[in-house]
Amino acid sequence: MIEDDGYRASSQYRLWSFTQEQLHTQRSETNRIASDKVHRAFSRARLTESNGNNETTSTHPTIATLTVDEEQQIVRWGCEKILEMKAILEPSPPSQVIATAIQYLRRFYLYNSPMTYHPKSIMVSALWMATKADHFFYKLDKYCSHLGVSEDDVKAPEFLIMQALRFTLEVRHPMRALEGGVAEVRMHASDLKCFKDVPAAQIKKRIDAAGDKARRLLVADTQMTDAYFLYTPAQMWLAAMLMVDQELTLSYIAHLFDRLGTAVAPIKQKLVDTTNECAQIIKAYKSPDNDKATKAELGRIGKKLRKCQDPEKLDIVQVARAKAAEKREGNDSDAEKASKKRKLERERLEKDGEVFGPDLKSVKTG
Repeated sequence: MIEDDGYRASSQYRLWSFTQEQLHTQRSETNRIASDKVHRAFSRARLTESNGNNETTSTHPTIATLTVDEEQQIVRWGCEKILEMKAILEPSPPSQVIATAIQYLRRFYLYNSPMTYHPKSIMVSALWMATKADHFFYKLDKYCSHLGVSEDDVKAPEFLIMQALRFTLEVRHPMRALEGGVAEVRMHASDLKCFKDVPAAQIKKRIDAAGDKARRLLVADTQMTDAYFLYTPAQMWLAAMLMVDQELTLSYIAHLFDRLGTAVAPIKQKLVDTTNECAQIIKAYKSPDNDKATKAELGRIGKKLRKCQDPEKLDIVQVARAKAAEKREGNDSDAEKASKKRKLERERLEKDGEVFGPDLKSVKTG
């Protein structure tokens, strides 16, 4: 059950694995930086407005920014919207593509705040990038038509997202690990205590049912949690199996370790404890569709976000166009400088010609 060297060398392990404390520290820092930027942006906007109207800014109240917890609820909302996009797109993308897009969104907001970039501006681009990364291709115009967005809405945030992802697009999902895990459970089924004297047909039915339920948990509820940041794919699929069939999962773990002797008992207990912790995190997720209190709270946070959204980052498309225009102006300026330099060089050479005589091609031969 120990992760192999291949996983430890992956970008997911190196860049996107954290402890609870590390996650909280990073999110708190992201929130602090974003809140400061929001306050400064509103101050600049008010100063500009007051200068135009000859008014002072002292009458304006301080903007109430989002808390770390409120930011996370907004991010979960964005993840849920990506799940909904699966039913809108034709053909419908595989669950792995949707999961990849959700993890891109979650990784993006580890270092960016919804106050700076609203998820509705990021999620369509994150899903578009996931379709390319997981080789499930759409034509851009068709993709935009299904989601009711423009091509600029999709393309403008791409580089911003790539920067936040540290230019690493790989996501290792627990769904694939689950397939291998279920196959291994089937292989050892006859040796598991929970299947003693149970007919083979019933064993297969129970394992298949547990695998199907676990997969549904992994492609939906698990995506809305911090599980990917805190646990390995193997730990996540075991946690999902534990949630849907505890007896089967514990029998499987016991079989793997008990045959190795008592020396590995501490490792076995550590695995069981870790799997339980992961299961509790997944279980804690509550969908707004099924929880009125969560839905009401999300509505309150949404209204608050509209009031504290960074005014200088509201329109990512316009920001991207402005940057592109600046770059073009810079390129035009460089080209103009190069042209002037070539002109001066030609004039210098012409003067040299006057000193040393005409070009050879202009000298007539008799």
